[in-house]
Amino acid sequence: MHNKPDVYPLGKFSEYAKKLAKEGYVVEDYVRQLVETWDNAIEFSFQRIFKTDDGLYAKADMIRTRSDGLIDLYEVKSSTSVKESNPHNQLKDAAFQAIVAKRAGEQVGNVFIVHLNKDYVRTGDINPSELSIFSDETVRVNALLSETEAEIEAALILLKQNEIDETYCTCLTLGRARHCDSFDYFNPTVTKPSIYSLPRMGGVKLGKFVSENRFGLDEIGLNEVTRLQQPVLKSYKDGQPYVDIADIESFFNVLHYPLYFLDYETYASAVPIVDGLGPQEQLPFQYSLHVLDQDGGLSHHEYIADQAEQPVGLIEELQRSIGATGSIVVWNKTFENTQNKKMGTRFPDKSDFMSDVVDRTVDLMDVFKTGYVDIAFDGSTSIKKVLPVVVPDLTYEGMEIADGTAAMDGWAKMLAEPDAEKRNALRKSLLAYCELDTLAMVRLLDFARKLIVSS
Repeated sequence: MHNKPDVYPLGKFSEYAKKLAKEGYVVEDYVRQLVETWDNAIEFSFQRIFKTDDGLYAKADMIRTRSDGLIDLYEVKSSTSVKESNPHNQLKDAAFQAIVAKRAGEQVGNVFIVHLNKDYVRTGDINPSELSIFSDETVRVNALLSETEAEIEAALILLKQNEIDETYCTCLTLGRARHCDSFDYFNPTVTKPSIYSLPRMGGVKLGKFVSENRFGLDEIGLNEVTRLQQPVLKSYKDGQPYVDIADIESFFNVLHYPLYFLDYETYASAVPIVDGLGPQEQLPFQYSLHVLDQDGGLSHHEYIADQAEQPVGLIEELQRSIGATGSIVVWNKTFENTQNKKMGTRFPDKSDFMSDVVDRTVDLMDVFKTGYVDIAFDGSTSIKKVLPVVVPDLTYEGMEIADGTAAMDGWAKMLAEPDAEKRNALRKSLLAYCELDTLAMVRLLDFARKLIVSS
């Protein structure tokens, strides 16, 4: 980007990344409120910038200027623990800041990571002293200084070069989710699909393929990949979807009508918005429920909270919509049942109902993991990847709200919107998105059923 800004593929700053950045400032504000109550508050300052003549730049969230002339660095995070692994290594971030501060002429004392207290539960107004934990990470940060110094020097040398090898980057040894924005630019010979399209591809196996310069799926043998990777590879090699009718039939054999297609939308924030929640804890605020009878009759039920509150109303509405028998079909059973179990624990009088929902839940996503797999899914089982391939006439394109993060943001905006017309428009967009999620499951199940009939 430094020497070729015209060809650098600027990555999209996702809505989720924007949300995290915004919440970071909210957490920092509570830390500031807390510090201002301390007897030595005058020693602290916020958003201190450090710059060096060779181009290094760092901004510390908070520093303490001590009486002995040293400064303590404080990095404020919206996570509930100290992250110490890539791609969000907070210790490495702090090590970089300490180095830049030193090179800018400061003497650095201790280094702290201020993160959220995972055990904090909101009761009334936010208690800043209970919300955050000040973790002294001086020892662990100092252990990273030499390594970080070397990386800085290598980066500075690289920036001074007018020409570099543009045929390789270290992301080759990383899974697809960790690829840099410029991966395609530096690796134009890596075709699509590739080994990175195989689910959960990483570690030693990925390193082996890379070292042998085997990136194309035609260069990989079925005996070299896992059971979950094999259907993707088979679909590529055969030039058609991989279909295991017996696997699909086993899914249908556990279904009991009526079928309830259920999807939740949840809100999570660094600072809990209602009593009884902790930092980053999910709050179900909406659901969509399509009900399919044995004879093919289809009805739809929905709920959305019009204020930030514990989901008692949501549960009670769900109780009125779900009968005593019938399978509950979801996409990603782990997430949905985590919410069900938490709601059952939070409200003991609803625990029997929520436990019954858990027991009756089946995961439609499993069918598209091992029963029907198309290389066009690109190794993903996200409903956003599966639906356009299997049911192309049903689409999220053009919707005002089209993913979970947008739904979080849309609901927060709805609650804060004073204009009734705009508020209602947001409400309709949220309901439309969630309804499409469950209608998509109805159509995908019908697609799978037809595969059995035609086999």
